[in-house]
Amino acid sequence: MTISYNLAIASASPLNFFRLLFRWRGSIWKICLKELFVWTIIFIIITFIYRTPYILTEEQKITFEELANYCDTHLDYIPLTFMLGFFVQIIIQRWSVLFQNMGYLENPAIYVGGYIYGDSEECRILRRTIVRYLCLTQVLVFRDISVRVRKRFPNIESIVQAGSLQLLIKPND
Repeated sequence: MTISYNLAIASASPLNFFRLLFRWRGSIWKICLKELFVWTIIFIIITFIYRTPYILTEEQKITFEELANYCDTHLDYIPLTFMLGFFVQIIIQRWSVLFQNMGYLENPAIYVGGYIYGDSEECRILRRTIVRYLCLTQVLVFRDISVRVRKRFPNIESIVQAGSLQLLIKPND
């Protein structure tokens, strides 16, 4: 669920950035904290093993340094920009799939207008009713996804008042 920070940044002050940075709800720290903790523990363990004189001998320290230098020199064979390119490609692909799968009403509305042709009152009412049902379906789906749409249409009565739904028979409450 998306966390809104509009009220927190409404006033301009130099501390707003830091206030938002260290806010816990919806924070980037919540995502990175476990990984940061694991990497910090691994670093402390490796540092402790390398720096403590009675765990590694001088030959083992030299071997460890050679291994570290080997890994450092061979890290340049796979450039960071190459890996970053794959990452960006995956992110863009996810967004494009998201937008491709999102239901837009333009194409079905054009099909309805193309398949139900005629100038009579009955055809016009039928086209409007089908497109209204499409809009109602989209409103009901977006109510489940978006907080902003849920606030705009909190119940069925608000959808009826907006004109997206016409109740012929009042449902039993």
